[in-house]
Amino acid sequence: MFKKVIKMIRLKYSVLGFLCSIMCSSAFAQADLSFSNDQYQKALWMTTRFYGAQRMGEGVNWLVATHEADNVSNQIQFDRSKFVKGKSFLKDADGDYDLTGGWVDCGDFVLFGQTFFYSAYMLVLGYNTFPEGYPDFYSEDYHGYIDSDDYTWEGKQGVPDGIPDILNEVKYATDFILKAVRDNRTFYYQKGDGDVDHKIWCTSTVKSAIPVSLGGEADGPRMILKATGNATAMASQAASALAAMARAYAKYDADYAAACTEKAKVACEFVENTQKGTTKAAYYPVEDRYIHDMVSMYVELYKTTKDPEYLRKAEENCSWMNNRKEYNYNYSLCYDHREDLAAYNMASLGDESVYGEKALQVLKFYADTMYIPNSGYFLNKLPGKSWGGEPWGVLRFPGNQAFVRALYDKLTGEETLSPYISATVDYMLGHNGQNFSYVVGFGDKYPAYSHHRNLYRTDINDLEKEQAKLPRVNNTYKFAQLGYLVGGSRENGQYKDDINNYSGTEGGIDYNAGLVGALGYINSKINPVPVDNTLVESIEKDEMDCVLSPNPVQDRMNIHFGKFVKDQVKVEIIDAIGCIRLSKVVSDKSYCSIDCSELGKGIYLVRVTSGDESFTKQIIKK
Repeated sequence: MFKKVIKMIRLKYSVLGFLCSIMCSSAFAQADLSFSNDQYQKALWMTTRFYGAQRMGEGVNWLVATHEADNVSNQIQFDRSKFVKGKSFLKDADGDYDLTGGWVDCGDFVLFGQTFFYSAYMLVLGYNTFPEGYPDFYSEDYHGYIDSDDYTWEGKQGVPDGIPDILNEVKYATDFILKAVRDNRTFYYQKGDGDVDHKIWCTSTVKSAIPVSLGGEADGPRMILKATGNATAMASQAASALAAMARAYAKYDADYAAACTEKAKVACEFVENTQKGTTKAAYYPVEDRYIHDMVSMYVELYKTTKDPEYLRKAEENCSWMNNRKEYNYNYSLCYDHREDLAAYNMASLGDESVYGEKALQVLKFYADTMYIPNSGYFLNKLPGKSWGGEPWGVLRFPGNQAFVRALYDKLTGEETLSPYISATVDYMLGHNGQNFSYVVGFGDKYPAYSHHRNLYRTDINDLEKEQAKLPRVNNTYKFAQLGYLVGGSRENGQYKDDINNYSGTEGGIDYNAGLVGALGYINSKINPVPVDNTLVESIEKDEMDCVLSPNPVQDRMNIHFGKFVKDQVKVEIIDAIGCIRLSKVVSDKSYCSIDCSELGKGIYLVRVTSGDESFTKQIIKK
């Protein structure tokens, strides 16, 4: 029945697409893209690398890696002895329990769990859905850009490391999530205090060397918030991010994937064994909703472990899909509304779940009814809340809606690039009445004074009052290509490029998340990369000539060893949590055939060892 529904949807959209091509002449109705293929790669590169500019802790933050504290305002109470170039917030801890790392939010230096866990999950979900759209242009520590002092796309100074850039960025988040989920009764969800953080405007590295009372850590660790309950949504999102990352990263590091799987289970236990509820936050007020996050958590754990108990629990929490009044939330996917993601996850199971067909109908309602275009580039259901007359961060919402449409098109097998998505993304990139890009550094006209402290690499304190003292961010500024999606404006041409216009010039890690996913979808169509042939695997295959086929495999897998074999050969098949499911010593030094029929469906690693050399490759068992 599920497949029949998919076929009917495909037919409908083929007819609609034909009618649109005949009847519509508006830019929105056309599937034509407004930029070259290379520019969509650049846009994805920028909006992905943006997360590296949000890092705190020991990890390299490319934006302030070389920043010197040479001109610090006398008002800041700066302790130079506590300054560490390129590093920030190295004291984050609960007693002797290390909590360093993670992403700061917006242009602030606080980790807010309401957006952090959501954004991490959104990014890895996008990768797992459209892996062909995410290339590898740079390494995890950005050494190519830093060593050359060239941070531009055009300079091509990135050094690929064999891992898609998006996974390098997500891993920095999941590294922290592994710490945040301390045990099944303890969950850390915020680092820093928004009120004191806003007292001083300076770079994150300098901020770390001022007193705690001003948002720093010179005289001790800053505020850490932990939950022993009532953090159901965030903990569920943390579990989802870890479980999804376990599958995405298994081919690169089986041990890390196993660690993510195990902590995802612990986070699930926290959700199940502690008081259900939603912790409120001063800067990110949220409604008391979490059932949808639990659905996504159980589905992601089911996909990773193939444990049917997780599927059963997911289905137990899906009754809201039976009544439109419960799933028509009349808003938009964002950090406070994740129903769309739950619907996608259940629908992605297809006939494996009794809710597969119903979930697809719910997702269709979001993509085809609630978000249907009404005019111009915007999609429907933009929030009405305002700050200074403008909805705060308005552009995050159409970006998220475009991502939802991409998820829906993936499930229905839509082959053509949706104009519903391309027109929205193109508007944000600068195809609008003002030819103005809302992504900092993209194109020729973009925000010169976005609300992001590290971007200006200055420590003058009164940024809002002294905007004229800031370097103007334009194409001559080496750090201009930040990839920061600002809040923008509801009305074309109404954007106010003023650092005090917080609702318009500030962005956030959650703003970028939906846009990155939509760009991943677009690039999967126009700039696809081979998902089973990363740089590392290409080198190994060329040097060792070890070939596995078919992939995906159903019954038997054939391995041709070629020049790889020198001594006795050992073949191992390892599951997603690091357990060896099959081990075989092979006598033939040129070829072997392995019976895989008893393996359950899922992703495995095949490790071939001969002497002191080994070859590892991911396979999919159908």
